[in-house]
Amino acid sequence: MGEKQPRLLCVTPNVAIDRTVVVPVLKPGSVHRATEILVGIGGKGVNVARSARTLGAVSCCAGLLAGASGRIAAEMAEAEGLDAAWSWAPAGETRTCTLVVDSSTAASTVLNEPGPAIMRTTWQGFHDDVVRMSAGFDAVAICGSLPPGVPEEAIAELAAAIQAGGVSAWVDNSGQALAHAVSAGPFGLKINHEEASLLVDETIDGPESAARAAAALRERGGSPYMAITLGAQGAVLCCAGGCWHATPADLPIRSAVGSGDAFSAGLIAGLASGLDPEKALRQATAAGTANALHLGAGLFGRADVRKCRDGTKVAPIGV
Repeated sequence: MGEKQPRLLCVTPNVAIDRTVVVPVLKPGSVHRATEILVGIGGKGVNVARSARTLGAVSCCAGLLAGASGRIAAEMAEAEGLDAAWSWAPAGETRTCTLVVDSSTAASTVLNEPGPAIMRTTWQGFHDDVVRMSAGFDAVAICGSLPPGVPEEAIAELAAAIQAGGVSAWVDNSGQALAHAVSAGPFGLKINHEEASLLVDETIDGPESAARAAAALRERGGSPYMAITLGAQGAVLCCAGGCWHATPADLPIRSAVGSGDAFSAGLIAGLASGLDPEKALRQATAAGTANALHLGAGLFGRADVRKCRDGTKVAPIGV
């Protein structure tokens, strides 16, 4: 981390209870006996907050909860020691997402529920809550899907309102909501190569094509920072100072679920703490790799990050 301890507000519009089930070998259509089960509060913003805390940042969760399952999710966050300020929907239930990990391959099959239907008045209240809270933070990470009923431009509008208050907004989203967010030009975007491919209508299959796409997306929306993750091939970060490619440490992984969120935490916290882009990218890539060493999102330790940082290589890449 850099010279100061950054403060991150981590926003999850569609909070979940994550249920991770490990099986020896996943065979569709068969009966399986789980060898390990992990249950906790999830959603991309929650995962970012958990990871950022491990990295030494001050993090707070904001998100929409609903019903009895929402109360359980809030209790899980409290039991875990996550700082949070929740907003509540008047009807429906917070979703449950099921992740099945095949321990023979480390591959994960993810079943995401849609979440509760949200009225526009409820979303407006949540929007106002987040904008009001953001004033006390160095950066705001808005991560994950929108619940049903929320307009696709809502994330772009939220990011714009946060930045109008002088706080950096980061977005990690997908689909049309992401397309709106890119055009709105938040301070930073972190997306994976599949999402980026759809935005630029070009297959991104390596660091060179990712760097070209990141530069093009920066120009399209005017965002100062654009990061594209590439799984085992690492990640690319582009900004006014240049573009860099990070190659992760070669270590055996347990599960990659949540590694993109750990990457976001490392990058956003690193830049907010004063690290230069190259060092922030190294920290982000190390955090993403550290996450993959364990089952569950954001359940790595600082020692894991140090080990992964030692094996992470960062180099400039042309566009």
